[in-house]
Amino acid sequence: MAIHARNLSKTLSRDLNGYSKKLQSLCQYAQKGDEKMSRKTTTTLTWTLTVIPEDGPAAPGSIDHTSFHHGRTNDEIEGPWGMEVKSLPSGILHVIKESELEGNALETGVVIEMSSHRKQKPEGWFPFQCIMLSSKRGRFRDHGVFVCVETANSIEIVNMSCCPPKELPKVIWVRVSKLPEQTLAWVLSSSLREGDTTQTSLGDFSDLGNLPPPPPNKPLPLPGPPNSPYEFL
Repeated sequence: MAIHARNLSKTLSRDLNGYSKKLQSLCQYAQKGDEKMSRKTTTTLTWTLTVIPEDGPAAPGSIDHTSFHHGRTNDEIEGPWGMEVKSLPSGILHVIKESELEGNALETGVVIEMSSHRKQKPEGWFPFQCIMLSSKRGRFRDHGVFVCVETANSIEIVNMSCCPPKELPKVIWVRVSKLPEQTLAWVLSSSLREGDTTQTSLGDFSDLGNLPPPPPNKPLPLPGPPNSPYEFL
């Protein structure tokens, strides 16, 4: 009887040890999956829009009256579909001036960085609070009006999510930076410096979501969080 009990105890111990190893392996696999999902999610928490000044003599009144080509990717800026260049919203003008990048914006252009993740002001980020949301009607997407916490300057954000639709963040952090060297090289060799003013809208790159052209004489609306990560080039 005692021998049988010892054998049974050894069998149970081996089984428990086997189950423990399997459970540990499953936990490690799940953890790796969570890490991959986390990395993928974070790449859509910060997104960009590149703006390039219209080629030609600078408009009087500095950047306030300058029109810009714009796009999330180079294909959007230099695509076959045309859309008029747009002036920048007061919120972006405020960030550019506070960041002392007005000269860069007028000469070559800048990158507008946006994030739904909390950022630090000393790193050049400005928080914009959502004060109004508008639901889509027909072919138009949801959009929101965001106001700079420090001033009354504002930006309009278009909701780019579609499957499934998500609400726009309550706060979006905005920073403006110089064009990266690769982007600058592309601009200097592109048709934007050859007198060709045709361009695409934010929505002409279907993989990133369709965005209808804004009404004329209206400042440039900015894209909200993308459906998937992207790069300019």
